[in-house]
Amino acid sequence: MRKQELDTPYVIIDLDKTEQNIEAMQAIADKAGIGLRPHGKTHKLPQVGRMQVDAGAVGLTVAKLGEAEVMAAAGIRDILIAYPIVGEAKLARLVRLAEQADVTVALDSLDVAEPMSRAAEAAGVSFGVVVELDCGFGRVGLPPGQAVLELAQAVAKLPGLRLRGLLTFAGQSYDAADEAARRSIGLDEGRVAAETAAQLRELGLEVDIVSVGSTPSSRYAAQVAGVTEIRPGTYVFGDLTQVSLDAHELESCSLTVKVTVVSRPAPNRAVIDAGTKVFTMDGGDSPIGTGRGYVVGRPGITVAWFTEEHGMLELSQEEQDIGLAVGDTLEIIPCHCCAVISMFDEVAAVRGDEVEAIWPVAGRGKVR
Repeated sequence: MRKQELDTPYVIIDLDKTEQNIEAMQAIADKAGIGLRPHGKTHKLPQVGRMQVDAGAVGLTVAKLGEAEVMAAAGIRDILIAYPIVGEAKLARLVRLAEQADVTVALDSLDVAEPMSRAAEAAGVSFGVVVELDCGFGRVGLPPGQAVLELAQAVAKLPGLRLRGLLTFAGQSYDAADEAARRSIGLDEGRVAAETAAQLRELGLEVDIVSVGSTPSSRYAAQVAGVTEIRPGTYVFGDLTQVSLDAHELESCSLTVKVTVVSRPAPNRAVIDAGTKVFTMDGGDSPIGTGRGYVVGRPGITVAWFTEEHGMLELSQEEQDIGLAVGDTLEIIPCHCCAVISMFDEVAAVRGDEVEAIWPVAGRGKVR
C-alpha cells in the first residue's frame, strides 16, 4: 500500500526520519557516557520502544502503569514508571508487572512508599524506587535538601523496595525565553540532581540512577558529571513545539497527519477533515507563522483555527493562485505530537511513499 491510499485523518510515521532521530539522541547519551531512557508516553508504540532499545537505550520511561504493562508485554524489560503508584488496584497490577520486568517507580512520599513495600513483601517481589526531586518546575517532587535525604533513608529501610536513586524533571525549560536560558535550566537540573545524589552517597546509600532531562533540556543536563541517564520523549518524532525550542529541525519531524480538504467556502479559505479531536489544542503556534500546524511543502497555508471536527486553513494569494480543491490531501506537522498520537487507534509506518506497517497504538487510553 502507498500512503496516498490511506483514508483520512491518519497519522503517518516516517521511519527513516524516526530512525535518524533515535540515533541522534542516542549519540548525545553515548558521547556523555550515560544512559538514554526514552519516555514512551510520546509514542505509546511498543514497536518504537523496541527501536529505541535496539539502538542502545537502557530501557524505557513511561508515565502510567498501563503504559508499562503494554511495554512489558512487548518484551521490554527495564521500565521506569515516572509517576507515583497509589491504590490497592494499581499495587496488585504492579506486583504482576514486577514478575515480567525490572520495574522502578518514582515517588515523593512515604504515603506512596509504605503501601508499595507492604504489597511487595506480601507478594515476595521487589520494586526499584527513585525519589523525585523538584528542580524548579513545581509539579511533584520534594525540593532539594533535608526532606529528600530523609525520604531516601526511610525508603532504603523498607522491605521489598530497592532505593536506586533520584529523578527530576525541569519542565520549566519549555517556558525558557531563549537557548541560553534553556541551557542554564538544563545544567542546573543536572547539577541539583548530581549534588543530591552525592549527599545520599555520603549517608551510605547506594545510588545507581540519577535521572534527568526532557527533549529541550537533555542535551545540556547530559553534560553534568554525576548524571547517569536522560529521559527525553518528543525527540523521537519532533513537533512544532520542539522546533520553537530549537530542540528539533522542521525537516526532521517524522510524524504528520494526513488530512483531506472537504470544503472551499471562500477563495482564501479551505476546510480539512480534522479539528481538535485530532490535533488537540495543546502546544503553541507554529514558530514560522503557519498557525496551529505546518502544512508540509505549503508554507503559504496557515492552519488558522479548529473546531472539534473541522480545521480552517487560510491561503495566501500565492496559494490561491496554485489552487486547492475539495478532495486534495495534505500532511500537517502538529504542535504537539504526544497529544495527537493519543487520539488515534492506529498509525501508518512508512518509508518514502510505501506503507511498511500499520501499528495499533497499544498504549492509547492507558491512563490508569
